[in-house]
Amino acid sequence: MESNIRKIELHIVVGCADARDISSAFYTALEAQKEEELQSGTLIDFQRMSVAGTFVTPGIINEIKAHIEDKMREYFEYYKVGIPIDIFVHLTAHGNVMLKKGCLHSTRSYHDIEVLDAPFNCGMTHAQEVALEMEGMLLAKRAVLEYGLRGKRHHLRIETEEDVETLMKQAYGHDGTIAGNWVKSIVNLCTHAYEQKKILRESLDSDPTFENLKIVLTAGVKNYHTNEYYRVDGNTHMNTFLDLVYDRVRKSGHVQDGSHTQKQNPSLGMFHHSSIQQARALGVKYYLGMDKYNVGQVFAIGSMNVPDYYKTFGPYKNAGFFYGVKHLGLKTWVVMGRNLEEAERMQERILNDPLMGYFVKEFGVKLVAMDKEGKRLA
Repeated sequence: MESNIRKIELHIVVGCADARDISSAFYTALEAQKEEELQSGTLIDFQRMSVAGTFVTPGIINEIKAHIEDKMREYFEYYKVGIPIDIFVHLTAHGNVMLKKGCLHSTRSYHDIEVLDAPFNCGMTHAQEVALEMEGMLLAKRAVLEYGLRGKRHHLRIETEEDVETLMKQAYGHDGTIAGNWVKSIVNLCTHAYEQKKILRESLDSDPTFENLKIVLTAGVKNYHTNEYYRVDGNTHMNTFLDLVYDRVRKSGHVQDGSHTQKQNPSLGMFHHSSIQQARALGVKYYLGMDKYNVGQVFAIGSMNVPDYYKTFGPYKNAGFFYGVKHLGLKTWVVMGRNLEEAERMQERILNDPLMGYFVKEFGVKLVAMDKEGKRLA
């Protein structure tokens, strides 16, 4: 426990899996702001979850809650000596967003921004089209999918929509089909993060587990080209650590080059535990052998519960993986855990998932399990 700490702030950013989502300018500003806060006695714990489309599904809500609970246990020594712990969850969408003429950042309203057509608008505005393609592929190939854990696996051939419904019910606990009502598209990039914030707020407020915790939620939309970030939650009185980071980025005047703003073209896919800092850069270093991470190199799916091998994945991780493999051509995926045992469990979960496991085999995907130091599973 550090003796000079007078306050702890946990910041969980729920952002998109898009390969262009994290820039070097952001990382530079992040580290500088963390150091400034530390000098004033505030320990910043910055965590990031990579979720295709930033959809707050029941599964994602459970991950966020588990993350908070784990961190509260981790902070117990600080709690015992009376150090306050503040918790923030930031929901962030992305697109070619800008202020409307005559409007200001300070209003933090989605009414004051607009999204123009661009290659770097979130692909999950077409999520249902991806879901239709997934489902159509299973039907066209009369795919045989496996579900359940080792020792009690079941096989199901997909020939009709009824078979799809059976799979979804038996393996994913969902009543419906993949394209019908499991995966949905983003309707409006201006309001999406705000809508997801409301869903999370309702769940936290109705859960007695979190009654004693002050959990602040924010919603925002960022522009990959300009590095701008626009809050859209309407809370004009709350300035957070994340806002200060983007203030630094804004003052740096850094505008991304074309690789950041064209259609994403990553060279590596990745699953990672969300607590691994700069996991994408580590994947590039240990697998591609490159010391410098360039934005757009890695399409990542990251969360806290990826190692839970006995669970299936939710709609947007499955859709994100399919999109990465089919449309981005990613046939190699690094599976990075904090240690090798965790990486092995993560890999097992991918292979156990009926849809992901099928796509791994169908597209010949190579999974490379490793720890955060780059040691690979034999």
